[in-house]
Amino acid sequence: MNFKSIIFTVFTIITLTLALVLNPKITSPTADTKWRAGDKRTITWDTEHVVGGPIPASYKGTLKLGYLDPKDSPNEHLKWDLASGFPLNKGSQVVTLPADLETKRTYIIVLMGNSGNASPQFTITAAR
Repeated sequence: MNFKSIIFTVFTIITLTLALVLNPKITSPTADTKWRAGDKRTITWDTEHVVGGPIPASYKGTLKLGYLDPKDSPNEHLKWDLASGFPLNKGSQVVTLPADLETKRTYIIVLMGNSGNASPQFTITAAR
């Protein structure tokens, strides 16, 4: 193998490593979940069965709360940042829901690491 081939091979390996896309499945909330605005809740995701995994310890995550509106699909209305900078390989994160949320059945949680992954739609009711 000549020097150019070695450089090309090393460059290709580095590029493929950096292009690793992980998409862990959110396991909670589920479609049957009902939360209340202002509550503290734990969001969980699968770290064992990840396509492209295992999740490297250096990958950090962000959790966003949004909702779907059938009038302007596929917009996810990701208006609320719930947590960021946590290890993506942790598998869970405790968050506090905003207290001023309206009652909707179409809320979603989106987990962002190096790829976004949305939960099923679930319900949050307005605070009392």
